[in-house]
Amino acid sequence: MPPADEQVWILVGLALLAAALAVAVRGLLSGRPAPLPAEGALRLMVRPLKELKPDPNHLYLGSTIARELAANLKRYERLEPAVGDARSGLAIEGAVRKTGPRVVMTIRLMNGRHTIWRGTYDGAIGDLSEMEKEIVANVTRVLRVSPRKTQPPSTAAV
Repeated sequence: MPPADEQVWILVGLALLAAALAVAVRGLLSGRPAPLPAEGALRLMVRPLKELKPDPNHLYLGSTIARELAANLKRYERLEPAVGDARSGLAIEGAVRKTGPRVVMTIRLMNGRHTIWRGTYDGAIGDLSEMEKEIVANVTRVLRVSPRKTQPPSTAAV
């Protein structure tokens, strides 16, 4: 066993090595999100919201909200929203909790692994469409896109 002096120096060296590694890892993980392209399509994945407290009277609430958000986002230039769990550069994700007549949603707009916007929405289940419109307005403001001059063709059956 090395003498006590040597043990102290070994421990100090290991502590410095651990601190240097921690700084390096933090630098690699923090970084900045990739800049959004000024032109061209923005592919946006709208992930189904996680249901924190599923309600048997409102099955698939998180998936329904995601579909509605994607449908509303199709009305904006450059945006190509799709619903799913695939990895994408831009994504909307979050969680929804229904408690009695109220709904609480937390939403994040992600660029890679970086959050570029987040919001919390709380309201009555009847106000869900207004909350969705507010989410779309905030997302399109952050992405700096404007409404389409002509609306895309409807995917609904005629």
